Amino acid sequence: MIGTTNTEYGIVTDNTAILVAAKYTWDPLRFFLAYEHIRQTNPANPLGVGASAQGGYLLSGVEDNNLDSPKIVQVAWTGIKYAYDSKTDITLSYYLELQNDFRVPSTCSPAAGFRSSCAGNLNEGSLYADHHFTKRFDVYAGVAYSKVSGGLGIAIPHKPGVPYYYDDNIAPTIGGRSLSDRLPPRAQSQPSAVVGNHQQRAGLWP
Repeated sequence: MIGTTNTEYGIVTDNTAILVAAKYTWDPLRFFLAYEHIRQTNPANPLGVGASAQGGYLLSGVEDNNLDSPKIVQVAWTGIKYAYDSKTDITLSYYLELQNDFRVPSTCSPAAGFRSSCAGNLNEGSLYADHHFTKRFDVYAGVAYSKVSGGLGIAIPHKPGVPYYYDDNIAPTIGGRSLSDRLPPRAQSQPSAVVGNHQQRAGLWP
C-alpha cells in the first residue's frame, strides 16, 4: 500500500510506432502528408504498485493485462498551406484516426452498446489563417470540425460505454503570439515539432 498523495492509476502497454511524413513545396503552395501506425500490447516487463510515472507520480494501481489482443491505432493527416503574401498563410488540413476491436470476443454493435475497446474512427477538417505583423508577432484564426464513431465516440469507458452527448464538434479559435527577445539563441533558432496522436496535427500549423 502507498499513500494517495502524488499518485495516479496506470494502464501499462508496450508501444511500437512508425511514422512516415512528406512535405513538398510548389510556390506559393506547400503540401503535407503523413501516416502513423501504433501497435500496443501488454507489457513484456509488467510494472507494479509504487512504480514511478511521468511527472514524478507514483502508480497507486496498475493494469498490466488490459488488452486481450493488440490494439492498433492508425493516424493519417494531410494539408495544403497557401502563402497569400509574404506575411499571411492559409492552411487547409484533414485528419483521420482509426482503431481496431481489441477485446476478445468483440461485443460491438448498436444493440449491444459500443465500448471504448470497439473499432472506431475520428474524422477532422480544419481551416486556419495566420498573419505576421512583425517577425516576432502574429495573429491567427481558424475553425475545426470533427466527428467520431464507434469506440472513439465513448466518453466513459465502462460496459456498456457511455457515449458523448454529441458525436461531432465545431472548435473555432483566435489569438496572437509574441516571440520574446529574451529567449535564448538556441530556442529562437531551433524549430519545434509536436508528435503524438492528436497533437501531431500541429505539424501542419505554423
